[in-house]
Amino acid sequence: MKAIITLTVLFLTLAILTSCNKDEITCSNEEIFCYYVNKEEFNKTGPTIDNFLKDLKKKLSDEEKLERLVDWLKCKSCVSNAEILCVSCIKTNPPQSEIKVWFIINGQIKTQILDIIMDDPLRFRTFHD
Repeated sequence: MKAIITLTVLFLTLAILTSCNKDEITCSNEEIFCYYVNKEEFNKTGPTIDNFLKDLKKKLSDEEKLERLVDWLKCKSCVSNAEILCVSCIKTNPPQSEIKVWFIINGQIKTQILDIIMDDPLRFRTFHD
């Protein structure tokens, strides 16, 4: 009976550990990113966003890359929320995607739309209202 319980616990532990494969997002460049956000110079965060995007794994789909970007944005202390509005919905060459970002600036929420160029690698385009 002890052997069955031990094997069951071992099996469940193994199942839990192997199901947690999701790549962890490192909340990098918080200080420089939020510095520009607090000054409301959103487009100056572009190089920081590009640095994050260029390090994403090539095997990820475009939507997965955008999801990783949203997770990275949401981990920042100056961001209260972020969500993908559309994937490759702006018909340029290459197409662009949009992410809505809720920034926290002096205790107030300010929203901006982040445009991402769907190239390889994905690239920052601009922020706009």
